[in-house]
Amino acid sequence: MELNNLDTFRGFYYVSSMANAYTPAKTIFLCAPDLEAGSREGLERFAKESGWLELVEADGAVLVMPLAEEGWNKESPLLLADLYGKMRKSFQSKGGESIPGRDSVIWCWETLVYLAGYAEGAVFAGNALAATPNRFAAVALINGTPSDYTAGQNPSDHWLVPEVSIDYELKNKDIPVCLWLFCKEDGFADEALSYFSASNGITSIGIPVKYGDISAVLYKNPLEEANQIRVSTGDFMSEPSLARTIMEACFHTVIRWKNAPDGTLKCCLSKAAFYGESRFRHDQVSLNGNIYEFHTYLPEGMGEDSTKGLPVVFSVHGRGEPAWIFSTKNGWDQLAEETGEFLLVLPDSPQNIWLYERDRDVFSLIIEKLYETYEVDKTRVYLTGFSNGGMITRQMANYQPELFAAVSPWNAPFFDSFDELLTGGYELPCFICIGDQDEKVPLWENLDQLLENMLIANRCERRINQLHNPLKFIPESVRDGSNYYTKENKYKDGDRFLTCVYNNRDGQIRVCFTIMKNMPHGAVYDESRAAWEFLKQFMRPIGSKHVTVCRDNSEITLK
Repeated sequence: MELNNLDTFRGFYYVSSMANAYTPAKTIFLCAPDLEAGSREGLERFAKESGWLELVEADGAVLVMPLAEEGWNKESPLLLADLYGKMRKSFQSKGGESIPGRDSVIWCWETLVYLAGYAEGAVFAGNALAATPNRFAAVALINGTPSDYTAGQNPSDHWLVPEVSIDYELKNKDIPVCLWLFCKEDGFADEALSYFSASNGITSIGIPVKYGDISAVLYKNPLEEANQIRVSTGDFMSEPSLARTIMEACFHTVIRWKNAPDGTLKCCLSKAAFYGESRFRHDQVSLNGNIYEFHTYLPEGMGEDSTKGLPVVFSVHGRGEPAWIFSTKNGWDQLAEETGEFLLVLPDSPQNIWLYERDRDVFSLIIEKLYETYEVDKTRVYLTGFSNGGMITRQMANYQPELFAAVSPWNAPFFDSFDELLTGGYELPCFICIGDQDEKVPLWENLDQLLENMLIANRCERRINQLHNPLKFIPESVRDGSNYYTKENKYKDGDRFLTCVYNNRDGQIRVCFTIMKNMPHGAVYDESRAAWEFLKQFMRPIGSKHVTVCRDNSEITLK
């Protein structure tokens, strides 16, 4: 939908004055009761009186309220999915701010779509959830539950991936949701609770919890807390305090990552929670008039007195995705917590975009400050990044390889020349990740050249694969879910991995190229585990163009 087509939208929408092209914005669909949903004036009045308009303004979000002139029972449950597809690239920043590639258009991120419905609007919203559960990160239904679950038997439309593998057979009823049900009396939500408990894999009894002044019973999947249902019983009205609780206790804490055909629900930190989290230490450096914040994650129980000699992993965000959102995206924080083997550092770029010419010297500044503060091991610094962060990872690998023992670019668009790296004679182990359905990084576009350059830099054999399956160059070995990415090795999504392994002339692993099955422009937590198992093998002695193998990892390297 072009920008001027917003004028044809049947309903009321509001764009926060704080929404900009720099940071992803929540899209909040609000379904008012029949009485207010019949006119645009009624929708706007309900948005104000319920408190959602004020909350959307403060959050930098976008509010969308469709009309239901003949009542919600006349509307298709696919309406909201259709509206999001048409409107998500139509909202412009009121301040006109932009970054390269955004043209002042607000990024209504696929992972941050939320839905609230009241009374008849709640019934409709519940039906929409049953029909398109993969569209929403979280849903709140106030005084209404679904009346039609038949769409649950339909195959998922896997809207995030154009072509799924033949073994992908999920139906709508199989897709986990995050749902908060507000009911006037006990038993009102039993059918919805039963249906969505099956979707979420919930088998345990509920736990009494409290969110501010609102009590609830929480039902959650034992392995994934975000797959949950909350049930609150009482006399709930469309008042601002209720909307505020839903926003703060639910919509701010759950995200549906774009990392599978239907996305994956995960708990996340709000901006306030991120900056208030004691395990993140916030610092900054300045470069050419710009301030660069960086955030260091210290696992529980670890203080500055216990960081001496730890290696550093940089996890660099993509375009438009600040560190406070990115912090929990790829699972590096969980891996740091689990292993205690490294110090995780998340740098922030000006305007949430990395530009090499502007930002090229910031990593050396941060490394020096980390050394001063934590006495980290400067021979074991590893650079990883996603998307635009993967691009700066590639560029730093080419121009300043001496800073890093190994690198791992993920889902990095475009291509850069590696003339500097190759003519400089630097060895730099590399773990590359890409999704097989990544619309921003077509699998074969320039990636063969990236792989070839890394093979040359690391003195690996380049044997041409005439069938080009899966890559142009024949690997020494292939890792997948049957022989490496197993549950015994702590992988949950191992069946999605295919890693081509390339050895140098001494028979030591130096380059890995990983293709993720059914993967759009996203990443699963397991990729951080795989990348770390590779990266941690290497160290770069100060001043050396070559890397050496860490003694405690030599056995892994020679496998």
